[in-house]
Amino acid sequence: MVIGIDLGSNTLRVALMNERFEILKSYEIIVGSAKDLKDGGNLSPNSKNNIINALEKIKAKFNFNKFKYIAVATEAFRIAKDSKEFFKFIKDKFNINFEIIDGISESKFTRLAVEHRLSKLSVNFKDILAIDLGGASTEISNKHNFKTYKFGIIKLYNESKQIKDMKENAKFAVKDAKEFISKLDIDKVVLTSGVPTTLAALNNGLDYKNYDENIVNGSILKYDDFDIWIEKIIHMEEIELEKLFGKDRAMYILGGIFILKELLKPLAMHKYIVVNDGLREGVMISEILKYNKIKG
Repeated sequence: MVIGIDLGSNTLRVALMNERFEILKSYEIIVGSAKDLKDGGNLSPNSKNNIINALEKIKAKFNFNKFKYIAVATEAFRIAKDSKEFFKFIKDKFNINFEIIDGISESKFTRLAVEHRLSKLSVNFKDILAIDLGGASTEISNKHNFKTYKFGIIKLYNESKQIKDMKENAKFAVKDAKEFISKLDIDKVVLTSGVPTTLAALNNGLDYKNYDENIVNGSILKYDDFDIWIEKIIHMEEIELEKLFGKDRAMYILGGIFILKELLKPLAMHKYIVVNDGLREGVMISEILKYNKIKG
């Protein structure tokens, strides 16, 4: 069995997976690693504290003495100049050694997890377009291409003062990625990460507190859903936003919807399969596959 830790630009996701690729335990928490972060700047003190507090919780929830772990960090830590120093502190305090992986590796691990989940769901495909919308970067792949783009929901929020700014900035941010996907010959589109999984959960009558990945996995989003939820979020009261999306999450989700709406314009006629699996699951699956190969 192996513990997988994905320290992203918005969320820390942890899980324990067995040799049959089954998730036995999982945990995730918003840490906002990329909040207020500029390229080449330092991680914010608040983000660091959130990560430290989250790691204290996972050390209590998961047995790191019994099981091997794989811990990876993504875009926020690729661009922050104090990442190395911060992870040295984390290693000294928690004895957890994080590897900052590059965007292409992130894209490959995520695709591995997505394809594995589709197989479990008995979804047949020739070539899928997998999109992982993160906090500070977005990974996109098909069978032959693995791409990473420097846009995400936290980054968009940091650069936008008002909702109308998010909408306009999203158009500019996704320009290259949209051009890339418009040229691909794919038969299915799969979305993973917090924005599409949240929308899928809400469409299934769930909210932030009773999220169920078993219901979300394999759910379908349509292009029209983006406009529906944009209108709902803009006109919803704060108390209802917190109930549905969690504390201080609604504006990030809204920014993510603007991104997906603009990015997926060339594929507006498709239905989008939503899966909960992403980088966290990918690194665990990869590690178990390596172990099984060695084992023979």
